[in-house]
Amino acid sequence: MKKHLLLIFIFTSLFASAQFTKSAPWMVDLVSKKSESLTIQEMNYSFNEYWKNHDKNLKGSGYKPFMRWDYHWQNLADNQGYIITPQELWTAFNQKNAFKNNKSRRAFSLPASDWQPVGPFTITGTGSWSTGQGRVSVVYVDPSNANTIYIGTPAGGIWKSTTAGTNWLPLADNLPQIGVSGIAVDPNNSDIIYIATGDADASDSYSIGVLKSIDGGTTWNTTGLAFNNTNSYAGDILINPNDSSMIWVGTTNGIYKSINGGTTFLLVQSGDFSQGRIRLKPNNPTIVYAVSKNRFFKSTNSGSNFSIVTNGMPSTSGRLIMDVTAANAEVLYILSSDSNSGFQGLYKSINSGVSFVKTANTADVFESNQSWYDLALAVSQTNENEIYTGCLNIWKSTNGGVSFVKRNSWNAPTSPKYTHADIHYLKFFGDKLYCGSDGGVFMSSNGSTSFTNLTASAQIGQFYKIAVSKQSASKMVGGLQDNGGHAYSDNQWKNYYGADGMDTAIDPNNSSKFYGFIQNGTSLYVSNNAGASNGGGIGSPNGASGNWVTPLKSNSIGEIYSGFSDLFKITNGAWVQVNTNPFGQGNIDLIAIDPSNDNIIYVVINASLFKSTDKGINFDLVYDAPANISSIAVHTTDSSIVYLTTKGTSGEALKSIDGGLTFLSINAGLPNIGKNVIVHQGRNSVNPLYLGTSLGVYYRDDSMSQWEPFDTNLPNVSINDLDINLEDKKITAATYGRGIWQSNIVLELAAVDIKIQQITSPSTVLIDCTNSVTPKITLKNDGLNTVNTITINYSINTNNYVYVWNSSLTANAVANIVLPAAILAKGVYVLTVECIAPNDNILSNNTASSNFFLNDSGTPNVVNTFENPADDLIAYDDSGFASTWKRGICTTGVVNSGSNNIYTTNLTGNYPDVRKSFLVSQCYNLTQMTNPLIKFKMAYDLEENWDLVYVEYSVNNGQVWYNLGQMGTNWYNSDRNPNTTGTDCTNCLGGQWTGSNTTLTEYSYDLFQLAGFNNIIFRIVFHSDDAVNGLGVVIDDFVIESAPLGLINYDLSKIGIYPNPSKNIFKVALGEVVPKFIEVYDIAGKVIISQKDFKIIGNETQLDLTNASSGIYFVKIA
Repeated sequence: MKKHLLLIFIFTSLFASAQFTKSAPWMVDLVSKKSESLTIQEMNYSFNEYWKNHDKNLKGSGYKPFMRWDYHWQNLADNQGYIITPQELWTAFNQKNAFKNNKSRRAFSLPASDWQPVGPFTITGTGSWSTGQGRVSVVYVDPSNANTIYIGTPAGGIWKSTTAGTNWLPLADNLPQIGVSGIAVDPNNSDIIYIATGDADASDSYSIGVLKSIDGGTTWNTTGLAFNNTNSYAGDILINPNDSSMIWVGTTNGIYKSINGGTTFLLVQSGDFSQGRIRLKPNNPTIVYAVSKNRFFKSTNSGSNFSIVTNGMPSTSGRLIMDVTAANAEVLYILSSDSNSGFQGLYKSINSGVSFVKTANTADVFESNQSWYDLALAVSQTNENEIYTGCLNIWKSTNGGVSFVKRNSWNAPTSPKYTHADIHYLKFFGDKLYCGSDGGVFMSSNGSTSFTNLTASAQIGQFYKIAVSKQSASKMVGGLQDNGGHAYSDNQWKNYYGADGMDTAIDPNNSSKFYGFIQNGTSLYVSNNAGASNGGGIGSPNGASGNWVTPLKSNSIGEIYSGFSDLFKITNGAWVQVNTNPFGQGNIDLIAIDPSNDNIIYVVINASLFKSTDKGINFDLVYDAPANISSIAVHTTDSSIVYLTTKGTSGEALKSIDGGLTFLSINAGLPNIGKNVIVHQGRNSVNPLYLGTSLGVYYRDDSMSQWEPFDTNLPNVSINDLDINLEDKKITAATYGRGIWQSNIVLELAAVDIKIQQITSPSTVLIDCTNSVTPKITLKNDGLNTVNTITINYSINTNNYVYVWNSSLTANAVANIVLPAAILAKGVYVLTVECIAPNDNILSNNTASSNFFLNDSGTPNVVNTFENPADDLIAYDDSGFASTWKRGICTTGVVNSGSNNIYTTNLTGNYPDVRKSFLVSQCYNLTQMTNPLIKFKMAYDLEENWDLVYVEYSVNNGQVWYNLGQMGTNWYNSDRNPNTTGTDCTNCLGGQWTGSNTTLTEYSYDLFQLAGFNNIIFRIVFHSDDAVNGLGVVIDDFVIESAPLGLINYDLSKIGIYPNPSKNIFKVALGEVVPKFIEVYDIAGKVIISQKDFKIIGNETQLDLTNASSGIYFVKIA
């Protein structure tokens, strides 16, 4: 308790409210005109005025950081618009702890909470163009132990690794909403650590000044630097290596110095240094350099006082950053932005900061106008001319800043140089360069030839929303700040799309179908395989812009709704407006669909609650809340009961028992903090409620008169979203800074409850080359009684079937049921299953659905002209919606097909954006063919390098697909990929068609390397990005044929390879052949050896495959 009492004492003098980063361009004039505290409304007005004349859609424009801040803090403002002070937050924190520890007052038994972390700890990029895990603001390596590394995050506290970054441990979970922007470790005592609290770059969390630990970060205490103005932030911390009791700290108010290890601090230089840097002259700690927002300062007396140096420096700057080098103590560099936060120049001093010269570089190393948010500079400690800058990406100079070369790209996540976008921190520790970015922490030990991602095990994700599968609590999808959509399945997190991930949804009957918005709802990304790939997406209706977090909801049958200025639903892969009369009040903030009645839909706009009883066609205004509404939930089984929370520190929790017409407060026990989300739990007669707040989760049920903390093991962090899975008895919390957490909840078991656990067959991935399907399902008895009869109604598209299962299924037992086989034609199918048991009144877990494909065999040498319905191929989009590929007559597309039918990406105009669509061939047996060849006619008009088409093949029914071939004559026209050839080809594979060839041209590719497969499928893949489109692709006259033989017939029995298999040297028996060349291909069709000079002895030669990986290879002799 000593730590908490000390914090209460320190903060009793705080009075002002927080504001956004002062260096943001729209804040500069506002701050200069009004010195006192600003309201959130004033900051919003200034922000909106600024963007009237600026392009918010440019990457790195600075628009998104403010929107993140606004979304986070708008629920923490009082009635006048002033944001909660740290004093108020800490008071609420201590009241919560005291309330929780006073167990003697309880006259009830509170259900036990036991929150456990779910992640993300490590991630796999499966479709994101900017894979990342969470923002890192600062990195620090212990001067006494290079294996001990600390990172500071904007809302997830400080983390420590003692294994050089391979594992991380959180050190601030017992402190509320702690961000960290500066770290320093005593060079003479590794147990002493100082942290500058808060988020100096984007104000995602408050600064309470500097905290100190004397036990390696296990516990923390305040120091003499505790702000009495909540507009203040702390940044860089520097310790004198010769006298570790001497410390300097850069803050919004100036540079503070301590000579007694932080017991007291003295302001030695005024100015805004919160985002600047403080550095000591190498080997001379009496000389201290510092940069404020727009000035360079130098001290020659250990920082007791400073002088401004202007010689050679720009007269005005938007932000400065600085570094020195041990390679030459006289040299220092300063990186400057202009007043618009764009690149201004790099300034170099060779005389210990007496004067500066602007370097000759003119390249825009910022590539953006958001240096107020992220800006970094590092100089090698062994080479004074080796410099690195960071803003959007990392750039490098090897000639002292005369010129720079771009080292990486934010949208090339598979590149070995990748570090995500938005570089906040760069610094050398020894010979290693560390980077903190919006995606995590990275390290290079080879001059930026490659970076190692060290973020694994650091659970620092800032989640906006989370959706959990109704079938399994181990399947979920959520949206993260600047790190896109993260899907969780099979104990693995998959980052399947980029940007800012926002609201998400999962099909209630298909736990592998995930949906996720990006900011403002401009694109909805869909995955049909639980995030294993990005299936493309849907643009917003007519280019509309929704709220920063645009609401997204699924009803009980999987229909997807969203809220823009009106209510929309996905119909045939596009948004269609549902309500007939416009709301006319701005964008929809929230949507709630009654879990027990899909016809009842609520939408919220500001403080107004609208209700529809006809599935969204007509709405009535039913309630005006006392403040803007922050969340809404409908009772899981009683449509008359509705719950609301309202925004602001004075916001309330409310309950209606008349379908939303009137509400009463149920606020008792809740502190004056943000109330973000309320959810109701079913299958429990006392009606448990859970409330996510700025300080964790609270619980209440019908047996209680007030809310109680429900937060055992849960970090003290803001809870943005909650979701409940009744099947696994779990509640899931999405935090803003500490990732995803889950706790068990208490359910009352029903007498009878049969649920479908899984459709195990047919596979949603494989393309079966037969004409039949045998459905298989797994059922579980979640009730108390034994069940002896289950009726299973299932349909395959429009064909309906009934199967009665008569057996004994005891409580908690599982049954694997094989349903009768169905004979079907080639096509794309949906299997829907419903199980019915007598007296089973829990219907929410009785249905499931799954997509699958059936193919048939193709006849070699027969051209498919697509003229008849029998010529239809399997065509589908990765999103699961109607296929972009269409068969028909094309009159206004890339070519005029006249009266002939073709396949095209759009029969009547340009193709859609954000699509990945597949046109699948029949199944072919190549073992009976001589010199097999794939051939088809194609014309295309695509956005060059951004949109593309290519051919893949599979030899295992679609389980794995390989790109067919490479750029060459009569095949692909591009070999670009995002790792080696630029960032405008993010979808490229290294072999594809892109650009334009509007003449219907025959393309062919030799399949000799695949001649040994008896069941092979090809598919033509069309892939478009999220902007700019063209006329698309036309395909005609597809055939797998035998190519003509040459004039010489060889005795093939004398040609062979042995030993086979082998690890290194293979002998090739040539018989009568005298080859011109021999090529070896891997299974993906890539040439790994091309040999023209070889020694032939006794009709044999050798191939050396020592460096080849284990696998299957094909040899071509010609």
